[in-house]
Amino acid sequence: MLNSIISIQNLTIQYHQKPVIVDLSVDFPQAKMCCILGPNGGGKTTLLKSILRMIKPLSGTVKIFDQPYNKNIHKIAYVAQRSSIDWTFPICVYDVVLMGRYGQLAWWQRPSKADFEIVNFALQQVEMTQYAHRQISELSGGQQQRIFLARALAQQADIFILDEPFSGIDIVTESLILKVLQQLQNQGKSIIVVHHDIATVQQYFDWTLLINIHKIASGPTSQTLTKYNLEKTFKAAHDSF
Repeated sequence: MLNSIISIQNLTIQYHQKPVIVDLSVDFPQAKMCCILGPNGGGKTTLLKSILRMIKPLSGTVKIFDQPYNKNIHKIAYVAQRSSIDWTFPICVYDVVLMGRYGQLAWWQRPSKADFEIVNFALQQVEMTQYAHRQISELSGGQQQRIFLARALAQQADIFILDEPFSGIDIVTESLILKVLQQLQNQGKSIIVVHHDIATVQQYFDWTLLINIHKIASGPTSQTLTKYNLEKTFKAAHDSF
């Protein structure tokens, strides 16, 4: 049996009396590149927000390493969709990445030399060192995605959760982000990604959850990403499969 990093049981979530997720149960495996795939409005982002306790479910439970979220909040790094960020906020790249260290500090502590070294290394990993003192409003979409990945790296978490990290970015940035995520996996970290491109799921991910309000299927990508499951998920034929 796979070790479970996140266990979700009988999760149901509603918005304005409308079901968004219904009776979903799934266990995300450890040290895998996991994909959450489904149609727009199918509950993908809602599922992430329920894991992060940003949304209160109508019913069901979510456990992180078999404990409530508040016991393991420090073990999770989250990268939200770029569209949800206020890019006009007057802050530079370095300070955004440094925010990734705040969760490791007591309220009275200032960042140490070790914290700054971690931030510098995170910027190196995403090849953004030369942009460290640039305002975030001056960055391209791909560069913006890189700095928020760097902030997550600075947290030195065990679980990395990313919402549509490959959406609207250039191919160079997509390749770089994929390489960084694979390096994290090789270090024993667990990756969960909401993804939109069916064509790259097989190439990028070991394990896949298909969701459309209900769970359609979950498991190793080679077994889960079938024509039948995709048709059931998207309610349309995918002739390429």
